[in-house]
Amino acid sequence: MKRVAVVGGETHIGQVTGLAGEMLEIVGCAVRSDQVAWAEETFGCAAVTDFRPLIERDDVDIVSVANENDRKAEVILAALRAGKDVIADKPLAITAEEQRAIERALAERPERRLLMLLTLRGQPLWAALRQVVRGGRIGAPAFMHVRMAVRLKREQRPPWFLDVRRAGGLFVDLLVHGLDQVEWITGRRIVEMSATMGNLGDPADRHLRDHAAVYCKLDDGGAAVCEGQRMLPDTCASDYRVMVAGTEGFADLAMADGTLTVTDPEAAGAAVEALPEAASVVRDWLDGGELVGQVASLRANRLALLATEAAEDGATVVVD
Repeated sequence: MKRVAVVGGETHIGQVTGLAGEMLEIVGCAVRSDQVAWAEETFGCAAVTDFRPLIERDDVDIVSVANENDRKAEVILAALRAGKDVIADKPLAITAEEQRAIERALAERPERRLLMLLTLRGQPLWAALRQVVRGGRIGAPAFMHVRMAVRLKREQRPPWFLDVRRAGGLFVDLLVHGLDQVEWITGRRIVEMSATMGNLGDPADRHLRDHAAVYCKLDDGGAAVCEGQRMLPDTCASDYRVMVAGTEGFADLAMADGTLTVTDPEAAGAAVEALPEAASVVRDWLDGGELVGQVASLRANRLALLATEAAEDGATVVVD
């Protein structure tokens, strides 16, 4: 059983706490002062507000990073330098400089492992769509559209979350999943991106970003669009959809409905009912698997940063 120290308590932390007592033992946590009581109850251990002494402890094998986006890279780098493996919620970093620093730290410490929680890879519908596309059922994929829409929930969000200077914007905080899915599902690499990101819902809040979209050119000449927004009304919690069009048909995924349908030479709108089992990306990683490998973790974050750059500069970005 691996011993883990938790830093922060945002978003996907349940991916780690869900394995406590089975594959992981939570031996300490570091959170903001306003989160101490919640953290001690949630993680079942004493909470501190300074993460540095915690990650230096000899009884810590892994550091789970789930704090504010603009502080994640600082903790990841400190953990790697302390000789710990890292499980991090997205994003790993919100600047290109931070990304390069993490990549250097890992290159200098090849024995260390890093996982970013690209949780969609473990969800049955998305894994089934990958099987359909990679299996050739709709021919060669020519175009993919990923939609990820949620409510703003301003009153439920911590202030940093809706401030682009601290959260980094929709590409690193939301559409990083969609960009990863483009390459994971199609098997193609993104080679160019042009993008936009803005605020239409509350223009008076100049640090809010509530919508974004990126057009991606793929290495075989295909294309993909990832778009997302935080403008849904309260009548709809989320709207995640994917469409992949191929040379012999197309596939549609609607996450809210739990449906995946395929139109191919055999039938139109046929439901895919035999889905893979759900998989924990953390469990797989702890077992040495590659459901979300380190290269994929770094790549997805880098793509999100490049999409952000494309949106901010209004220019096409070439992806190495």
